[in-house]
Amino acid sequence: MAYLIVVFLDNIQCMPDIIKTWRSIGVSGTTIIESTGAHRASTWLSQVGLGALDRLFEADEIRRRTLLAAVDNQELMEQAVAEVDRIVGGFEKPETGLVLALPITVIKGLHKEKPVQTEEGAPSTGVQTEWFVQRNTPVSVVVDILKMEPTIVDSSTPLNEVALAMIEHPNSHVASVVKKDGRLVGLLGLRRLSDDLFFHIMPEEFLSELSDLDHAMQFAEMSRMRTAEDAMQDPVWVFSDDTIFDAFDRMHENKLTGLPVVDHQYHVIGYINLLELLAVCLRSNKGKEDGE
Repeated sequence: MAYLIVVFLDNIQCMPDIIKTWRSIGVSGTTIIESTGAHRASTWLSQVGLGALDRLFEADEIRRRTLLAAVDNQELMEQAVAEVDRIVGGFEKPETGLVLALPITVIKGLHKEKPVQTEEGAPSTGVQTEWFVQRNTPVSVVVDILKMEPTIVDSSTPLNEVALAMIEHPNSHVASVVKKDGRLVGLLGLRRLSDDLFFHIMPEEFLSELSDLDHAMQFAEMSRMRTAEDAMQDPVWVFSDDTIFDAFDRMHENKLTGLPVVDHQYHVIGYINLLELLAVCLRSNKGKEDGE
C-alpha cells in the first residue's frame, strides 16, 4: 500500500528540517505549496465569476505551507509522520498545523532506476576493501557485539542523579534524555556532565578561565544548570536499520563517542559506540587473515 502524506504547516521555519529529515529516511520528491499559489487561485476565481470565494484565500490557513510526499509502505509513512511530529514539537499544541496520510491505490514513477555500483567504486587511497564493505553493516548487527545498555534519564532528573545512572552503565558515555512518554529529546555526554558537576564543586577553576564576555555568559549559563534538560544538547540517534557509515558520520559530525539506537517512535532501544564500530571492521579483517 502506498500513501500520500500531507502536512499543513503553520511554522514554516520547521520546513527545512522536515525536508532534510524526510530525505535522510528515504522520502523523496516533496512538493511544497506556497501561499502565493492560493492568491493566484483567488484571482482566477474572480475571473471566472466566483469572486465570492475570494475571502477564503485570505484566511491564515491558506498562507501556511502545505507539504506533499508519496511513500510506498506503511512503515516509512509512520516514520515520516513521527519525524514531522518530533520537529514541530507535537501537533496537539495550538498554531502548529495538521498532518495526515491518505492511502493511494495507483502510483507510478516513485522509484527511478539507479546505476549499479561495483566494488570498483570503493575508494583506493589507503582504504582496505573489506573495511569499505563493512560500512554497510546494519546497526542491529553491531549492537549485538558488546550488548551495551543505554543510560536513559528523564529530562527532569538532577545532574547528580544522571551521573549515578552513568556510573551504573560505565560503557555508555552518552546519556539519552527522554520525556515522560519515553521519547528521546536530548543527549548529555560525559564531558559536558562532568563540567557541569565540577563547576559546582570547584567553581574557582572555571572562574580562572574568564577572559571576555562570552566566557562570562558561559559561566552564568553553567551556574543555572540543575537538571538533564538544562544541560542536554539536541538529540542525535541511529535506527537499527541504519548502517555503520550512518553511525560514524553522526558521531563524527557531533563530536560524540556513542549514540542511542531508537525505534521509529524515538524510544531508546539500545546504544552503540565507536568501540563497537571498530570491532566490526577489525573482526572482519582478522577473519580474512586467519583464512576464515
